Formats: sequence, C-alpha cells, structure tokens
Amino acid sequence: MTNLLPKKTTRYRGIFTDSDRWADFKHRSDDIFVCTPPKCGTTWTQAICALLIFQTPELEVSPASISPWIDAAFSPIEDVLALLESQSHRRIIKTHTPLDGIPYFEDCQYICVYRDPRDVYFSLRSHLANIKLDIPKDILDETPQEGFRNWIVDEFTPGRENNAALGSLVHHLKSFQHFQKLPNIELYHYDDLSRDLTGQMQRMADQLGIQVDADLLPELAEAASFGNMKKNAQQFAPDPDAGIWHDSVRFFNKGTSGQWRDVISQTDDQDFKTALAAQLDPETAKWLIAGGGS
Repeated sequence: MTNLLPKKTTRYRGIFTDSDRWADFKHRSDDIFVCTPPKCGTTWTQAICALLIFQTPELEVSPASISPWIDAAFSPIEDVLALLESQSHRRIIKTHTPLDGIPYFEDCQYICVYRDPRDVYFSLRSHLANIKLDIPKDILDETPQEGFRNWIVDEFTPGRENNAALGSLVHHLKSFQHFQKLPNIELYHYDDLSRDLTGQMQRMADQLGIQVDADLLPELAEAASFGNMKKNAQQFAPDPDAGIWHDSVRFFNKGTSGQWRDVISQTDDQDFKTALAAQLDPETAKWLIAGGGS
C-alpha cells in the first residue's frame, strides 16, 4: 500500500514561497489541509472550515489568521510552526502547492478546490492589481486578451519558479486527482459551492467527521456566503491591516463565474478548450470548467 500513497518529489518555489518550509512541520491526526491553486476559493474554504469547526456563525477569530499559508515566507517558519503548535482547536493549514510538493498523512484530511481556469485568470488579474507589494505583475502589462492567450500557452514545468499558467493549475488538479480514491482526499468545485453552499458544506462536514445540527447549517452557510464575507472583509480577508491590499474589501472582488465571457473572443476561448483537451481527459476537463452541477 505504501507505494500507492502520495510522495513529496518536487520542490516548488515562487516569489515568496518555498515548499521546503514543510520540512519541520509536525502533523496532528485531525489536521485539515486546504489545498487549492491560487484564486480558486482558498479564503472561502478556510472560512467554511472554521465555521464548521467552531460551530457558530459569529466567529470570534479571523479564519485566515488561524490558518497559515505554510509555504509563504511572510513570517519565519519557526513562528508559523509555533502558532500551529499553540492551537488547541482543530487546525487548518493552507497551501497552493501540488500534492507532489507537500507531505501526505493518512490520518489528515485534504480539501482540494478548483475553478473554471478562465475565471481563475481574470480573478488573478484583479488580485494582482489590488496588491500594494512590489512584486512582479507582468500579467498586468498586457491587455486581458493578450495575457489570456499567453497564459494558455505558457509552458509548465513542475517546480519552475513563478510558473503561474494554465498548465500549473492542471498539474495541481492531476496531482490530487491521481489519488482521489484515497479516503482523505476530496475534490470540490467553486461553482458547486456557489450553487449549493449548504449542501457542499454538509459534504465537507461529512469528510471532516463533523456533526452539524440541521438547523445550524443554513446559518453557517449564510456566514460563509460571498456577500457576508465581503461585508466583513476586515475579519475574512487575509492580513487586512498588514498593508498588503489597496482595499481589503476589494479582495472579495466579484465572486461570480463567467467573468471572462465579454472579454475574450470565441477564437481565444476555443484555443483555451483545445489546450485543456490536450492536458486532460474530456470528463475531467468538463468538470474543471463547470463542476458537477451543470
């Protein structure tokens, strides 16, 4: 069975990330790993997990502050590990790293969330425009149409620094999908969460082994709604007082799908679908675009 389990084989590095920061991480048997490519609902999923763990729509914590992004060097890794070690509640750990770049623990839960790649690209543009930090934002030097075309065809190599392209998102999905039959790895889709947040939260609670009162679940789902999180951006946005964002409310930009429809041409959309078909089987490609509810 050991040979059939995931193994860390690749080091991933970005502008301020390094998957080697996991080296001294000590897991607990009930840890929850929120595993998403960027702009696929990471902050949303962290909030959902916190609401399920604390069982109240009136959270007294900021989900992002108790759920550190372990790969990112915003804080010394010793400080991040100390924060996690100090927590007595069930822990939530965030990562954007594919499964071949992080440790796998049979007694932990992996929540993996994906989104239509076209929405990911346009959400990424908005996200970068809202960041005040002096980091590479080459994507914003191009028109949305030019950037989208380049994003489609940019060659992906696992572990290559700053490799945020369509191929990167696809690789992330494939790294987890390959082990999807393991009982502690579950794949979710942004659109399914949008269509039926209460039902998907129940599914997530079932995965995590959390019992939620039937009368409470709709209240938790309302607290996890896009409108509530945007309204309470000071609580839900990551590090709202750290000077990272031009506007923490804008961190929750639109939260809708199909933002690309009036921007890219039919030709570019067909090129996108052709590129996706070259990397994924038809059923998986269809799911990545729209989830399971369409």
